[in-house]
Amino acid sequence: MRYFGYGSNLHLEDLRRWCLERGHAPDAIRPIGPAWLPDHEPVYHYRSVARDGGALSVRSRLGRAVPGMLFEVDAAGWRALDAKEGDKYARVERTVLSRGRALAAQTYLVERAHREPALVAPRPGYAALVREGLASHGLPTHQAEAAAASLVIDPFPRSIFVYGTLRRGELRAPLLERHRPRRWTEASIRGALVHLGAYPGLVHGDDTITGELVELDDPAAALTELDEVEDFLGWGEPGSLYLRDVVPVAGTHAWTYRYLGPPGPPIPSGDWRRR
Repeated sequence: MRYFGYGSNLHLEDLRRWCLERGHAPDAIRPIGPAWLPDHEPVYHYRSVARDGGALSVRSRLGRAVPGMLFEVDAAGWRALDAKEGDKYARVERTVLSRGRALAAQTYLVERAHREPALVAPRPGYAALVREGLASHGLPTHQAEAAAASLVIDPFPRSIFVYGTLRRGELRAPLLERHRPRRWTEASIRGALVHLGAYPGLVHGDDTITGELVELDDPAAALTELDEVEDFLGWGEPGSLYLRDVVPVAGTHAWTYRYLGPPGPPIPSGDWRRR
């Protein structure tokens, strides 16, 4: 069974030490790779007695995504994780994004009854564990750092990578223009494009896909519209034509939409305008 970790458990050396000190098998919690918890953000709204300060959780927030790691966990591993998280956290199932796919995974959230009305600052050592754990997997740390400092967390990803009819000058570009983008810049990602008639679809592949990176102050409102336009029905919901995904692009991460429907003919150039 898969587990999505986003906090101190990303620090594998510390996790291993904790398991060995308490008689748990660290190899029962095996890292798979980086992943994202979509439409959530990190938050310190729980005071941990064991940590003598705030301990990290996540909360729903449209248009944000929390970086973390997927792990494969067996029964012994779940016993260890349940003990480590304690009875103030609930184990719940969520959809996470990993390598262009939406996967079901278990994660831990602070129970509502134990959430503080105000943010609870973590001890410096705990915040460092979270930061170092993220960095060790090549994941961004700025959200966790802002949460630890009780600062407003900037939207992330705040950009959308578009590759078809949402590009400037194309049919649906006005949809994004209404949201007053900060900037449009040319960009590319890895994948493959297929021709679906009036529009393209992004699928898995290793071609260079030409498009544009559209940066917004807050992408939530635009994503609400785009989810409907792209026929993305929601996390864990069957029947979507496209999946809203997080992709690396131009030194940051951005939202984009991956095609899930029947195969179409390839666009060898990887550029909708050179189809």
